[in-house]
Amino acid sequence: MSNTDLVRASRDGDQFHYLWAARRCLKLLLPGSDLRVVTVEGPSKDETASAPVIEAGEEIIDVGEYYGSEQLADATRVRYVQLKHSTFRVDEAWTMSGLAGTLKGFAARFTELHKLLGTAGISKIDFVFATNRAVNPDVTNAIEDAARGLPPRDAQASEGLEKYTNLSPDALATLCSLLRVEGEHEGFLAQRSALENDLRG
Repeated sequence: MSNTDLVRASRDGDQFHYLWAARRCLKLLLPGSDLRVVTVEGPSKDETASAPVIEAGEEIIDVGEYYGSEQLADATRVRYVQLKHSTFRVDEAWTMSGLAGTLKGFAARFTELHKLLGTAGISKIDFVFATNRAVNPDVTNAIEDAARGLPPRDAQASEGLEKYTNLSPDALATLCSLLRVEGEHEGFLAQRSALENDLRG
């Protein structure tokens, strides 16, 4: 891939991030919206109130959404979102190995949040991977199987999930119940058009 292609892909990815985040921010203006805070490039520094800031996994969070309150203890729902845009590999589905960094980061943050919030509190956290590419069904099947405690439909994908998260079976099941892998989001050009429509609305 030429340097020009690399620059284009990087710029397209940046635009996807900005446009996606801008559309989420518009939800702050909706009457009756429970969305209180949207952060970009990391979680809120105020989410833990007087407790120490949780740094684990913060580098993979592109957008944070806080419903009800910016503070985790009082929030009704929190979404940590990692965004991935592809310009030249749109038709190439994500595999479990491609999600290795995401899974490691989410697992690390999940572990620290579970210590802080407990089992009941962690249930209001969503760990979201959003991309314009498709996701291999083996990935979503492995996550669903782990969340429900079912025998794995694909041994290789399930082994990768266990390897990259490095969690106990119970902790892995809880994380997978909170993990949202969202493929085939609109690319940055479609996101730009959608933002224009949202703004007119």
